[in-house]
Amino acid sequence: MALDPGSCIFRRFAKLNAKNLLYLQAELAYLQGDLDLNAQEDHFSDSLNQPEQEYPSQQWRKILEARQLLKEYNEALIQQARLLRFPSPDAKNSHDQKYHPMDQWDRNERDLISLRSRHEGADVLTRWVFRSVVPWLHRRWGWEDTSRKDAVTEVWYYDNRTIRDHIYLINLIIAGLLPATSMIILYYLRSTVVRLVVIFVYNILFVLVMGLMVKARKVDIFATAAAFAAVQVAMITSGNINS
Repeated sequence: MALDPGSCIFRRFAKLNAKNLLYLQAELAYLQGDLDLNAQEDHFSDSLNQPEQEYPSQQWRKILEARQLLKEYNEALIQQARLLRFPSPDAKNSHDQKYHPMDQWDRNERDLISLRSRHEGADVLTRWVFRSVVPWLHRRWGWEDTSRKDAVTEVWYYDNRTIRDHIYLINLIIAGLLPATSMIILYYLRSTVVRLVVIFVYNILFVLVMGLMVKARKVDIFATAAAFAAVQVAMITSGNINS
């Protein structure tokens, strides 16, 4: 866990936390009922005319009790809200853990949280590379490199930064090739129907690439795809005029 923050996986104990909140809520509701009753009794009594040090009212004692219980309830409520924000661990992370209490984890898989997501903010392609490509490469060749293996945990470690740099380089190459190859193909084609088919295919590819390689909103993908199609249509139009 110290070497890989993504493997910091623990139980949320959601059931116990929810029960604790419900019990505190019930206690507060009971106290509130008592306070309302005490307030009504004090209203019709002459206790207000007596010095406080000689007559600590039942209502005041209940208020002090409720104040402490409210503090405990509010803190538990805030902590529960924070716990619910923690992401669930990646299936790969929880499966690869070697030293963990199996009886605690296997039966409580939905109760697990990760203190930090290993691929937080990453696009779909990056997640796929880490979850599928890297394990496949490790099974084929990586296991032979014992220099990456930790002697204590018997786990192989790969540099995430290096992997991300290679993925970023691939993204740049694809981002440059996609529009360039589209223009080259459209330039040499003469049939308008075939050109329209090419535009259709490239638009589909463009949207897929954006969805996989970029964390963008749907409206941004739609607008960019429309602009990309407009550029290709403009190229066809200008080519027809020149010819």
